[in-house]
Amino acid sequence: MAKNTFFIRASVNAGNGGAYAQTEIDLGSYTNLGSSKPEVLRIHNVLVSMSDASGLIPQMTNDTADSAAWQLTTQTQTGLVLLTDDSFISGGRGSFRNPDTTVHAPSQVFDEQILAQDYTGGYLIAVPNLFLGGIGGNNFTEDVYFSVMLECTTEPMSKASAVALAVSQQ
Repeated sequence: MAKNTFFIRASVNAGNGGAYAQTEIDLGSYTNLGSSKPEVLRIHNVLVSMSDASGLIPQMTNDTADSAAWQLTTQTQTGLVLLTDDSFISGGRGSFRNPDTTVHAPSQVFDEQILAQDYTGGYLIAVPNLFLGGIGGNNFTEDVYFSVMLECTTEPMSKASAVALAVSQQ
């Protein structure tokens, strides 16, 4: 019988000043490596939204371009990490342009994302916390928020396998 999925949601205010911001996601009720029946979390899908505080597309100053980026990691960070970092789970970045002569939402965008659903079988998590971080560029006229919705399941794991996985995600 297939196990039902559930959702974990989180948001980070990435601002509009080009500085990295981060929020912690507590997984204590989903991952448990210290018990006689250890459980880990599997992320099957990551949905991400970039918005302003009211859920709309963030506005940009006229005739400008800028970037914004987000990441989900297994360790706390002080800035964006590369895909090769062991703590990287998912992330995305975009280059945005408002070619208009007035303040508007960007109408030209290049973006790329690496999501848990891009991996065969999703992404297995054996750490007690995840970290959602992001950066909003200076040419946005309001704070940029990144919100994620993680579709997950939990599953049992042997202690030896759980410890090995936890070590690999430091």
